[in-house]
Amino acid sequence: MSNLKKQEYIESFFTDSILNILEGQKLQNISVFKGNSESSHQKVIIGSSTSNTQMNGVVKKMNMFINEKSNLNIEGRNSSWLLIEVKDILIHIFTQESREFYMIEDLYFDCELIYQHG
Repeated sequence: MSNLKKQEYIESFFTDSILNILEGQKLQNISVFKGNSESSHQKVIIGSSTSNTQMNGVVKKMNMFINEKSNLNIEGRNSSWLLIEVKDILIHIFTQESREFYMIEDLYFDCELIYQHG
């Protein structure tokens, strides 16, 4: 396997693992966008949560998965908008009301939607 193919495989496995965590924590309306040339992230994931408890569960599972593999930057704990940055992936988790208010998908209108669940 070439280095490029191996890197793509590793990135795909990492993204799939994150999506498994988000889906396992029962997040709703998950969308994954591929970053464009102006974006500093390869992928942007957006999901909706029903409560802060659910958001905290995502953080706990992400911390367990990441462990020492990479840095995990988290902002907005115990708020209606949780932002997680890990490697080259940016994850936005909103309460449904906040997601409708901020309309974050509009920021990524020129990015390719590569996955949608729920």
